[in-house]
Amino acid sequence: MVNSYVLRTLPRRLRHVGLAALLVGSSAVLVQAQALNYITTGATNVVTTYTDLTTTGTAIATANTDDANSAAQPIGFTFNYNGATFTQFVLNTNGFIKLGNLAPSSTAMFLSETPGTPSTDPFQSADANIIAPFNIDLTAGAAGNTEYRVATTGASGSRICTIQWKNVRDKASVNPTQYTNMSFQVRLYEGTNVIELVYGPATASASATFRSTQVGLKGTSFADGQILQAKKQPTDPWSAATFASVLTAGSLNTLNASAASPPTAGRTFRFTPIPPIPNDVAVQAVYTLGKIASPGALPQAVRAIIANVGTATQNSVVVTLSITGANTFTNIQNLAILPAGARGTINFANLPATLNAGTNTVTVSVAADGNNTNNSVTVSQLVTTNRISYIEPALPNDGPAVYYSNASAGGVLSVKYTVPSLLVLTDAVVTFAAVPSNPTTAFQVIVYDATGAGGVPGNVLYTSPTQNRPAAGGPVTITLPNVQVNGPFHVGVKEVGTTGAFIASQRETPLRNAIFYSSSNGLAPWSDLALSPTQSRLAIELGLSSVPNCTAPTNLGITGSTTTTATATFTVSSNTSSQELIYGPAGFDPTTGGTTVTAPASPFTITGLQPNTSYQAYIRAACTNGGTTLPAGPVTFSTSCDPLTSPISSFPYSEDFDNVPTGPSLPCGMSILNANGDAATWALTTSTPFSGPRAIRYNGATVSDVAADDWLFTPPLVLTADNRYQVAFRYRAEGIAGSPSPFTERLEVRSGTSATVAGQTNLLYTNTAITNTTYALANGASLPVVALLPAGASTQYVSFHVNSAANQGALYLDNIAVTAILGAANSEALLRAVSVFPNPSATGVFDLEIHGANAKGGLEVLVSNALGQRVHTGSARDNFTNPLDLSRLPAGLYTLRLRNGAETMTSRLSIVK
Repeated sequence: MVNSYVLRTLPRRLRHVGLAALLVGSSAVLVQAQALNYITTGATNVVTTYTDLTTTGTAIATANTDDANSAAQPIGFTFNYNGATFTQFVLNTNGFIKLGNLAPSSTAMFLSETPGTPSTDPFQSADANIIAPFNIDLTAGAAGNTEYRVATTGASGSRICTIQWKNVRDKASVNPTQYTNMSFQVRLYEGTNVIELVYGPATASASATFRSTQVGLKGTSFADGQILQAKKQPTDPWSAATFASVLTAGSLNTLNASAASPPTAGRTFRFTPIPPIPNDVAVQAVYTLGKIASPGALPQAVRAIIANVGTATQNSVVVTLSITGANTFTNIQNLAILPAGARGTINFANLPATLNAGTNTVTVSVAADGNNTNNSVTVSQLVTTNRISYIEPALPNDGPAVYYSNASAGGVLSVKYTVPSLLVLTDAVVTFAAVPSNPTTAFQVIVYDATGAGGVPGNVLYTSPTQNRPAAGGPVTITLPNVQVNGPFHVGVKEVGTTGAFIASQRETPLRNAIFYSSSNGLAPWSDLALSPTQSRLAIELGLSSVPNCTAPTNLGITGSTTTTATATFTVSSNTSSQELIYGPAGFDPTTGGTTVTAPASPFTITGLQPNTSYQAYIRAACTNGGTTLPAGPVTFSTSCDPLTSPISSFPYSEDFDNVPTGPSLPCGMSILNANGDAATWALTTSTPFSGPRAIRYNGATVSDVAADDWLFTPPLVLTADNRYQVAFRYRAEGIAGSPSPFTERLEVRSGTSATVAGQTNLLYTNTAITNTTYALANGASLPVVALLPAGASTQYVSFHVNSAANQGALYLDNIAVTAILGAANSEALLRAVSVFPNPSATGVFDLEIHGANAKGGLEVLVSNALGQRVHTGSARDNFTNPLDLSRLPAGLYTLRLRNGAETMTSRLSIVK
């Protein structure tokens, strides 16, 4: 199992390391270190004898048994490793040594299980020449007498240096301790330069989980050919461990240790050095855009990292770029000479000025040689009309969750793009990682030019409004209102909050240089992430558009509204091909939401509106050159209420009380009954709504010594026999949020065939002890539970009856919804466990609430459109609010299907952009 989830904070001052460059058409080649001379063919998993050193040799002093480096210790002979000779090493208490007399760069070096902890993985750090028998956060073992010791034994020429960790344990973190006590050794052999990692007996804990550990060797860097790692699955015995010298999907090959499978005494991983292959040219990386816009982002050139990892100089090296799939393209570059150990970047010819939409397969290869396993690298590329990104859509975001700081605000992470001509940025899509701590830090998107020294971010072109990172991560679209760019530019995410951005990423080794940057405050100096341990490309995608050659229409007005229509008038500007009206609920964002219709001329009638609803309208022009103007507006208008059209037959039905026009006291079709005839009853309020500007409230504090007896009725709901229907709503009592209310409210929810007390015969919900002052959700999975509406075809009114005792406070309701659950449901439990809010959604983003589904793992999520075509797949967790982002789908009705093993349920989703 690969541990691809490692969180790392970016250092304030990143260490600058030279990257070898190979310039086509030039003989200048910078040479890097040779590949590690320990490879998989020389690695074996065997059994030897573990012999405790007892008092032999010398005890190694450390400041503590938890995160400490020793002083340099003598090996006792000259040991050859990674093309260099060593006579000393430094021991780290966390289960590894570093050859040489320089200590590792940190004392806390291990794979972190907790976001934001100040630890560094030694394999991904800048430290070189690492030997790790069991690298994890270690501390003193349960047996006591924890000790570190070194002993050199044997005759000169065949001596053995044994380095021992005795009575240690893996320190509990997010995952618990697996081995309460264990001992292990590193053995270095004089003359042969063989390395053995030998394990003594281990005492297993009672844990049923596992820990990801580092076991193996590292040369100069975290790259193919510079590592050799032992790996195994958690339940596999240590005898089943295998070895890898190539990164798996850019991630670590971890040895997953579990209490269920401890090492047996004498288990040994032996590494015998193998002479390098004379003729071995490797393709190590291919650099191109994962999404490319045609023609806006073209021409672009594909680049590749080519290395001579053999020992012999190579002459007349042919490097071939081959693109297949939606487009076909071939380019060949010739290197006159490639010395041994040389690595650098080769630039291919520009791609064509236009490409067909679809998926390209991009392959860079060299000719067959002494090692054909590294002769080619293939990546995928999606050709679009208006999107650019370094992220490959066909691959998961397997890199670390990247942030600048989770302790202070102001850090910026940025991505550099280049376009060949003047274009407009329409939006940025930042994908955030899902991390256990669920930070909701505030952030901004900032667009810079590239006028900083060396092409780094310079002047600020645009700063977005501040918004919050979603708790569960995922893609977030940020509108960039016609920001014009030409040539190189940067788009960055600024951490306005202090809990870290945690941007999703894909691993890339080595990371392309001069593309991804960080800054502590959005100003110089900027640090190139290619020179840091974070070898991952950031998930920041952009939308492109042509620069408009026209202006937006003027004098927008709305007149003559009815229950379902409104007439728009406007003045057309020059150089326009058409006009677009964008309308939606009051307060919507016209760049990301609402409904868009083409308005050929003025006046134009908008149809399909909802009665008794407040709207806002904007207008923009489509220009003759293909660009669009910014929306002009808003103009606010309202439709009238027609009780004859108020029966609800289209589901989901929802009422959040936010779009009620000025004047009416209730949403269209709703009614109230003040059964006790006092001065208190249900009324709209702007005080503490759950969402938007309004909720509905019964305020019993306005009367004395009178018990509540007030009813709120929905419009008539036309139910069909082939569906079941679930009511859900939010509720709270009066008081200071977070503290129990001093009042106790009572509420019952009923349904029946008329909006009268006598007609409300079905009890759906009752709660006699409402004291919560933050909104709670009542639905099919809450306690108390909201029962399903009666089965069968009927017309039902749902009522909310407040019957609190006299002299209580206020009861608030918001976000009332009735959802049709299609007849495909085969589980009553699953049917009750699921709620979707808001539904309808004006943005396409839903909260999928699942509670009490008894799911053993993730639930399968499938969304299809009206044609039955699958438009979204994913998974969801039980007892969790799962974000369901369908914001890229057009307005309409969709079908949501959830599967929990053999149980399924199907419901309807509505997007009303």
